[in-house]
Amino acid sequence: MSMWQKLWRKGDQQKDEDKEVVEEIEGEETCNPYTELYFLQHHSDIVRHLLVIDDRRCVSAGDDGVVVVWDTQLCMKLSFFEAHSRPITCMLSIDGKNKDSNLLITGSSDKHIKVWNIDQGKCVQDITEHGTSVKCLLPVLENMFVSAGEQLHLWGEDGALLDTFPLDKQEADISLLISTNLKNERFVTACDKELTVYSIKDLLDLNETSYRICQDKRLPEHLEAIRALVPVSDKLFASGSLDGTILLWSSETFTPLKKLNTMADYKGKANMYPYSVQYIACENQKYLLAAIGCGFALFDTVSNTLLCRKVKAHYSKVTQLTFVCDGLLLATCSEDGSIRLWGQKSHNPGEQLAVKASMGLSPIERFLDINFGQLHHSKSPDHFPEPVLLGECLGHCGSVMRIVDQGLEGMLSCGGDHLVIAWKNSELQKMKRNQVIQEKVLNPSVIV
Repeated sequence: MSMWQKLWRKGDQQKDEDKEVVEEIEGEETCNPYTELYFLQHHSDIVRHLLVIDDRRCVSAGDDGVVVVWDTQLCMKLSFFEAHSRPITCMLSIDGKNKDSNLLITGSSDKHIKVWNIDQGKCVQDITEHGTSVKCLLPVLENMFVSAGEQLHLWGEDGALLDTFPLDKQEADISLLISTNLKNERFVTACDKELTVYSIKDLLDLNETSYRICQDKRLPEHLEAIRALVPVSDKLFASGSLDGTILLWSSETFTPLKKLNTMADYKGKANMYPYSVQYIACENQKYLLAAIGCGFALFDTVSNTLLCRKVKAHYSKVTQLTFVCDGLLLATCSEDGSIRLWGQKSHNPGEQLAVKASMGLSPIERFLDINFGQLHHSKSPDHFPEPVLLGECLGHCGSVMRIVDQGLEGMLSCGGDHLVIAWKNSELQKMKRNQVIQEKVLNPSVIV
């Protein structure tokens, strides 16, 4: 977001003092470790997806139909695939048959599903039987996957169509898909306001194994369309919708157990759902991070406790959030083009990373600066330190769609400006460069 946009927003806030204002940083950002950035350019349209392959590689994809493989440590392009003729809507990474190769599966609105060998840089399968726009992909059982959209299909690793489940008009626009157990034979789909449970049955027919998709149950509807669906544990999963409701469901009985967030007046349609749930992430199979409207919230699903909340974290809706910097910071990205870093006032990543890492604390404990023992004995969010804005990463000139944590190295982001940006921990980069210089000074023979 540019400086004139900030000034304009501040002027609007002063006109309406009753509304909670968006927090801003005054002076230098001494707690922001990401002050070194690299612009990774190749895409010609909105970049919507980032997928980490391993410690060195990440894949980006978007509306231009292109898949790009990046070396995230050297910040350079390794390869690219002209994958689809229309926008790529989903990606999935699986192991190959020999377990020594990485396969990438891409789905697109061009009705194709393609399987790529990333190491060899080639397409090994082009699946056309899906027949309609592919909205989501999910690995199931062993070496199988499900594709969904207006159709629901089960595929083998070799691209063979194993089964098709006929969807009625109510179900025929599946947008989200998650597995609900470790065996991955049962999954839940979201279509508009409704959740539906399916399972994959292994049927023995004339000594041959065949698999079928079976519909198990339709769950009670949300008030508005579902926008987030995430597994919490083997016993729980969560869904969030445009009306701001977050529901916890049993993965065993598939009944609603708790409501973590409800809005009496969610201001739908004309008011554009200001409290909608755009994204949910799970930590430690217990805590939920939710992007709600222009802010975020952290919930404990066991005690049904709101641990912390920021109603106005950004000027526009938050699109995603994740822990970064080894859990010391929470990064939120937004339609306003910014990435913001949240944590405790005492947090200085440069000083505390080694200390916190040596203590073996989880991201939740590091972020709140409180241990699990204190968490269990506290029943009110007033007992927890409130996170504050510690840094702002401004590099995108459009909506930021996704952010991916790269551990101590930094983080990656992509957005509507066609860019992938690598945000690097500047202190760590300085240490690496100094180490290289020292090695060359001590071993001058290696200098070419």
